[in-house]
Amino acid sequence: MPKRKRVRTDPATLGIRWRRLVAFTDEATATLLRCAFSRNVTDGWDFSCALFDCQGRMIVQPTHGLPAFLGCLALTLADVVRSIPRHTLRDGESYILNDPWRGTGQVNDLTLVTPLFSGRRLMGFAANVSHAADLGGRILSGDSRETFEEGLRLPLMRAFIGGRPNPDLFELLRLNSRVPDIVLGDLQAQLAANLMLRRRVLEFLRGERLPDLDGLASEVLHVSEMAMCRAIRDIPDGVYRAEVETDGFDRPIRLVARVTVAGERIAVDYTGTSPQDPRGINSCFNYTYAETVFPLICVARPASLINGGTLRPLRVFAPPGTVLNPQPPAALGSRVMVSQFLQAVVFRALAQALPDRVIADCGTPAWLPVLAGTSQHGTRFVEMMFLNGGFGARPDRDGISCLGWPCSFSGTPVEFTESEKPILIHRKELVPDSGGAGTFRGGLGQAFVWQSRATSPLSFAVRGDRIIHPPMGLEGGLAGAPARVLRNGVPVHSKETIQVDPGDVLHLETPGSGGFEDPRRRARSRVEADVADGYVTDAAARELYGWGRT
Repeated sequence: MPKRKRVRTDPATLGIRWRRLVAFTDEATATLLRCAFSRNVTDGWDFSCALFDCQGRMIVQPTHGLPAFLGCLALTLADVVRSIPRHTLRDGESYILNDPWRGTGQVNDLTLVTPLFSGRRLMGFAANVSHAADLGGRILSGDSRETFEEGLRLPLMRAFIGGRPNPDLFELLRLNSRVPDIVLGDLQAQLAANLMLRRRVLEFLRGERLPDLDGLASEVLHVSEMAMCRAIRDIPDGVYRAEVETDGFDRPIRLVARVTVAGERIAVDYTGTSPQDPRGINSCFNYTYAETVFPLICVARPASLINGGTLRPLRVFAPPGTVLNPQPPAALGSRVMVSQFLQAVVFRALAQALPDRVIADCGTPAWLPVLAGTSQHGTRFVEMMFLNGGFGARPDRDGISCLGWPCSFSGTPVEFTESEKPILIHRKELVPDSGGAGTFRGGLGQAFVWQSRATSPLSFAVRGDRIIHPPMGLEGGLAGAPARVLRNGVPVHSKETIQVDPGDVLHLETPGSGGFEDPRRRARSRVEADVADGYVTDAAARELYGWGRT
């Protein structure tokens, strides 16, 4: 496909056009959010939308979206454009895929791509990815041994033809889901989001008298690439190494990174990382790439909106056959149990060059347990719970309690959960002393205690980590508290699927986060405020900070 030259416009006009495209993508995001059926989307925000040009280059991403999904989309759309001959594209069609190695590394994530036509002319692509509640197989968990156990895999195929659902695909999805109405409703919401973006983009192109998005995209991507290059030049050249150990499933996982900064480029090499795991905690390369470039962008701080141009100076390598680049048919259901540690290893490496731009370990990975069974209303359900740990302390301020990072997951209100699912929530509260002590304290984790009120057993895939390896502090800050999982007061495996009988009580405690710098340097007024607020106990104030009530 021939590349269109950049359309040089004055900065003011470029800025206005660029911001309008962001607004359109935000409107598509709002459309998917409001039209979706599942709590994964409406409360958890487990989806992202983006706009691409005819070459599959990401022009804009929304104000709110999952960085991991957006990073994956940047690779997936390039693959889609290469795979579909341009002359076979038709107006009114939308393509779907969930092959983990081409998409986001998990069968539950459905990517929907809609070509944007004006008459017979291709203008670009609208795309989004959203987590489907259930696509068969065992419920989403960490104890699968092959991806074949994890649900229905779809190749790149037409989901909508002439604007209408592909009946064969929809029947296939219906027969392979425990909650088909929710899954198909969400897929229709994904289409609605792409169609909203299509409408706004076509109005924009007609108003601006532009033939398609490619020329504007080239200018936008160039500006973002140059901004990222300038930002990287502020990072001292060098090779920075770090490693992180995770709980793993049956044994610890070792993540090793070599971060090379050279001029206007950054390369991350994960050679030395543990081999792919026999259980479902592997992260496909697309997801590994996305979870790596995001912390790099956070450290570099480019003075531009983020898009495909921002990614051009960044390179990521993970050896095939490792837990960060597994080969089929590796199990992948709990990929975040490994991938979300990558921000920690990248930050630990770059702390050697820019300690004032990184944060201490967060209480990630996010805890994403899945509960399935029959509700009090007699209907089947599959529900993913979103439980965040603490956000790491920063060089100039405290961490934040129960804030998801690097994924911006939200949580479902207790009242909704109890009214829809057969459980009673006893407690959902911050855990005192869980934030790592430091001049700046880490954010706190949370305790989530619930009891089954079902009349039959429920399945519960725990999907947690940091039971053994707590979030570490930086520059002398102390570690945050580790996590816990108890059933009826007895510890259980943090990644296995367990049976919850009627009356059983589950106690989940997410990890806190690391502190930053020596806790003995923390201002007494801050310690006293933490004690008054219940964030720090009086005993911890005396032992860790050297202060206590007088």
